[in-house]
Amino acid sequence: MCLLTQCFALVRCSMTDTFQHISEPVNEIMDRLSPEKTWDGKTPISENGIYRGISLDDYHNNLDLLDAPAVSKSALKWLDPIQKNSSPKAFWGRWKFNPDHVKPKPSDALDFGKATHCLLLGDEDFDAAFVIRPEKYPDYKKKEAQEWKAEQIAAGKTIVTPEQFERIARMRDDANQYPLVQQGLMTGRVERSMLWKDPETGIWLKARPDVIPNADAVYADLKTASSFDEDFLSRQIVDASYYLQAAMTRMACRGLRLPFKTFVLLYVLNDDVPDTSHVEIDEEDIDRGEDIIRYALRTIRECLDSGYWPGKLPFSAGERFIKMKPWSRQTLDQFIAYQHQIAA
Repeated sequence: MCLLTQCFALVRCSMTDTFQHISEPVNEIMDRLSPEKTWDGKTPISENGIYRGISLDDYHNNLDLLDAPAVSKSALKWLDPIQKNSSPKAFWGRWKFNPDHVKPKPSDALDFGKATHCLLLGDEDFDAAFVIRPEKYPDYKKKEAQEWKAEQIAAGKTIVTPEQFERIARMRDDANQYPLVQQGLMTGRVERSMLWKDPETGIWLKARPDVIPNADAVYADLKTASSFDEDFLSRQIVDASYYLQAAMTRMACRGLRLPFKTFVLLYVLNDDVPDTSHVEIDEEDIDRGEDIIRYALRTIRECLDSGYWPGKLPFSAGERFIKMKPWSRQTLDQFIAYQHQIAA
């Protein structure tokens, strides 16, 4: 039996009221379980804890939020040895604590995912962060539409099309009907940041769960998916670094002395006919994630101290010969042998 099933058999809260978001804060309950701190908006944080009052923008972009360098799951992806092109150099080139870092390019998929999170979880003010494109602008060919788009971008807003908004609304409605959601899977505190400084390296770990659970220690994260194919979802555990996210959450919980039982991915299918499902990340894969995070933290500390961020260094930095793949060798050898035969 999965831990999630056990937890919901032991801890159950009634949720019969209609709600707009699939997450509803229950601050009074959680404050009794684990008191949180409030960031004053200016002083660098130096104490471990769960913090409120940190906006998404500050969480992701404010280099003065903490009193030392910090990493999150998205940054550590570039030190994960299983990822293509990962290396200390690739990490440093994208890490925001590098003043010359490369800024990530926006993508429609990323914007859609952010809007979905906002509307389903209510973790930020939708009207402040997003704007629905007026139907009178089906595209941006006309000057008026181009000017409107430029104004929204200048205001820091992400544009959502009416069709996207309608699809997200259908996805939200489907998720609201999912049994575990109705039973409280996504119930807890939102807009909270878990901050813990690793004592070995002095580097902060940042985690911002979709919700900090009420009392069952089941951490759930909302994900949009283009397919519910099992092979695809299994690949996403690595490709999207979900196993690192689960591991970082568990490490932060341990450091903050919070209970942690399991990490659940709540999938909402991005389709004309939406669907909702969930799955727990295997505990052994979370263990692997912790080992990779520990390797990454030590690597970052070493590189910060030395000022040297090595690249990928394929073939042992040139110490080994590069060879053809067996199939290529076999194909060429057969062709060459045939040429020798007819030339004889």
